[in-house]
Amino acid sequence: MDLKLADKAALVTAASRGLGRATSLALAREGVRVAVAGRDVEALQGVVAELRAAGAPDAIGVHLDLSRPGTFATAVEAACSRFGGLDIFVGNTGGPPSGAFESLTRADWQSGVEEILLAMVDLSQRVIPHLRRSGSGRIVFVTTVGVKIVQPNMVLSDSLRLAVVGLAKSLSLELAADGVTVNCLCPGPFHTDRMEDLILASMAREKVTRSAAEAIWLDEVPMGHFGDPEDFGAMVALLCSRHGRFITGAAIALDGGKSRAY
Repeated sequence: MDLKLADKAALVTAASRGLGRATSLALAREGVRVAVAGRDVEALQGVVAELRAAGAPDAIGVHLDLSRPGTFATAVEAACSRFGGLDIFVGNTGGPPSGAFESLTRADWQSGVEEILLAMVDLSQRVIPHLRRSGSGRIVFVTTVGVKIVQPNMVLSDSLRLAVVGLAKSLSLELAADGVTVNCLCPGPFHTDRMEDLILASMAREKVTRSAAEAIWLDEVPMGHFGDPEDFGAMVALLCSRHGRFITGAAIALDGGKSRAY
């Protein structure tokens, strides 16, 4: 299916691996010019090579550290300079530490607020003027199914990503007249490095085998398996296309049926 995204320009954060990488590849296959952003410049270059092979010959990697706001302006400016503007912003972030509330320190909360919430606030402020000029701008924030169904030992992620959902909902109202849509995707357990970290943390915390730890994460997933990051990327591409022009202010679960919310 041709999503009519050819020659659109996108900036994707935390894109060196996992859902950010999968999203970048999905957009590249639709002809989008993609700037992948992250703190690991070497890993980004590997993704850039994949993007160019997938159909985005002018893809670039830009250094952006979500814990260092001073890197944001340079990253956005590099993408806009390369492409002459910006049509799509995919706000993806790494996952904060898992654990029960009492195991988390104030420093954990502070870094989480900075990298998950305030980074998206700051980057949104920088990309919105470009998206307004696009006439068909798209913002997609990557959150978690935890904004719909509470997850044990995920209080930090669930709390802060709920704040991102609130940000998205408000922005969807403020930007609608400019043709800019703002949505959240709420992934459940996908086959990613982040999922691997959570499985290992569950093994250590619960003192169980790997298969038992995986079962903890899949217990409430009716489909009974982890998601494929490629499917996540495809949903981002659909939202960013003309077919997504009437979808805004939504928080869409991609979770194999885990969340029971309507």
